Amino acid sequence: MSKPVVMRPEQWGTVLEHIKQREKPSVYLSREKMKDVLGFTVRDHREYVKDPNYVKSPSTGEWHDLELGWYEGKTNVHTVRLDFYDDQKRTMFLLKYGNGQN
Repeated sequence: MSKPVVMRPEQWGTVLEHIKQREKPSVYLSREKMKDVLGFTVRDHREYVKDPNYVKSPSTGEWHDLELGWYEGKTNVHTVRLDFYDDQKRTMFLLKYGNGQN
């Protein structure tokens, strides 16, 4: 398996719209068909990443509220990862969609 392509959810939304214009619905609605035709599967990825600028409140010594996505100086980061199974298809994807930058 190749190195995954990592993008923000809004970038993936843009890429998915382009894929919908080029491919039949069965390609982007079926995980196996997507893997066979496009060479990748989609993985929704969330992780806690340490924020170097984050400090405890000087007055209370408390971390930010968990509802804001913070946990002990870390923030919840949401990305979409495309796991490629074919290096040539990964290269073609990057040429066509440029990691979702357009």
